[in-house]
Amino acid sequence: MAVGQGGLLDICLHPDYDKNGWIYFSYSALNTESRKPIGNTALMRARLKGNTLYDQQVIYKGTPETDRNYHFGCKIAFDGKGHIFFGNGDRGQHFDFPQKLDNTNGKIHRLNDDGTIPADNPFANTPGAIASIYSYGHRNPQGTCIHPVTGDLWISEHGPRGVDELNIIRPGLNYGWPVISYGINYDGTILTSDIEKEGMEQPVFYWIPSIGPCGMTFVTGDRYKNWKHNLLLGSLPLKHLERVVIKNNSVLHREELIEGVGRVRNVVMSPDGYIYLSIETPGKILRLIPSE
Repeated sequence: MAVGQGGLLDICLHPDYDKNGWIYFSYSALNTESRKPIGNTALMRARLKGNTLYDQQVIYKGTPETDRNYHFGCKIAFDGKGHIFFGNGDRGQHFDFPQKLDNTNGKIHRLNDDGTIPADNPFANTPGAIASIYSYGHRNPQGTCIHPVTGDLWISEHGPRGVDELNIIRPGLNYGWPVISYGINYDGTILTSDIEKEGMEQPVFYWIPSIGPCGMTFVTGDRYKNWKHNLLLGSLPLKHLERVVIKNNSVLHREELIEGVGRVRNVVMSPDGYIYLSIETPGKILRLIPSE
């Protein structure tokens, strides 16, 4: 289902890839049995032999499916404890899905690395709830990573017109979309008059105007000493790399790096200790070399 915002969404190696060979893919999966082009976010894992994937296993498929071709999510993160985290966007139907637990859309999910449900997931024993749900009330999360010191799960999230969010995800909590929001509809009309409500989480930080965040990582290692444990995000519409300085779960500083470089689709830390960016149109990979 490579249309609109759909297609290949992320590729991530298992933390023990050298031992087990598992590669994880998130993508927009088309329902091949339907006459109407419908689908949703899916996760597959597979191994690689030469240039061929084998042992392919679909471990997650979002429901319900829809013909809308946007708000799929979906970046992948492992917590080092055998769990995989990812977001499924609201699929452009914010009044139908994010606040209800009987569907996968507008949620952050947690699975065991083999696709089974962790027994301590917050809604694993809730009648009628999707057991993989870890948190809900999300719009379109496209950055997912684990803090290298605290182990906290952080996500970046595309908001409506004018605002995007940075959130720390806690199990079972409601992050408010679309009941509360700092943004407005794309046509300029009011989406909601509420920016806070009891029982709904506030973002750690929000960008006004929107930066269109995509891909996210914490800086680790010793190559970039002045950036250690800073958060890096790609900006799609503003075409820069965003650096965010965090202390005690609060944002102290932000800045725009390599402005005008192109739509930054992803940013990762490589095992070689360097930061790599993926850029759109034309597609290219960049490596950041720290100054001496």
